[in-house]
Amino acid sequence: MLRSSSCFWILLSIFLLASDVVMAQTASTAQSAPSKSALRHQDRDECTKQAVEQNIAKRDRAGPISKCMAERQASRKASKK
Repeated sequence: MLRSSSCFWILLSIFLLASDVVMAQTASTAQSAPSKSALRHQDRDECTKQAVEQNIAKRDRAGPISKCMAERQASRKASKK
């Protein structure tokens, strides 16, 4: 019983230390500007969410999603200038 209890505490402490390291690594990268890939992913998620809210069938979403993504990208480019 003592052996299993000590193994549990050792594994728990390793897990907590590892999670702190991961959080420290992600916190430093989150402060920089998001990459183009991250922005496209974010745009796709938002546009898909809008299409679902508008009850657009899954097979018909490609057009509205691409139009929405193009509008978001254009507005981002316009705000840079």
